[in-house]
Amino acid sequence: MQAAIDNQLKIQDIRRRLLNGEITYDQAKVEAEPIIADINATAKRLAKKYKLPGTKVGFASIMR
Repeated sequence: MQAAIDNQLKIQDIRRRLLNGEITYDQAKVEAEPIIADINATAKRLAKKYKLPGTKVGFASIMR
């Protein structure tokens, strides 16, 4: 559970810096890639556990 909260806080920080103009879109995308990969791995694991179709999140959808 703590990993999910940490991921949310990291994504919020990246989004805040992107909206304030501290980093560019490409820099934000590079910083978010490991976090998004972790989120997608967890989603895949849970989908397999509960026999559901897995859904992946992308950079654009997570920054909305």
